[in-house]
Amino acid sequence: MVKVVGSVTSTVKDSSLEGFKLLFVQSVDLELKGKKEYFIAVDTVGLGEDEIALMVTGSTAKRTEITSGRTVDGTLVAKVERIDLK
Repeated sequence: MVKVVGSVTSTVKDSSLEGFKLLFVQSVDLELKGKKEYFIAVDTVGLGEDEIALMVTGSTAKRTEITSGRTVDGTLVAKVERIDLK
């Protein structure tokens, strides 16, 4: 899981990234405490700052309807509303 900590503005980029909202995210543990891991990811679900999300990476990041065939390595695919642990 990751937490949105900011956004990224890029005026010069590969054409396959045109139109994407890029977010700066931080990896979090199960208690939602930040780890020292940061990523830039494509937002496919309309997230905002401080929201928790599920991020997929690698070839899986290219498997959404929006990112298919695009040059991406990190994609935010879901907003986490609640975590239930037993």
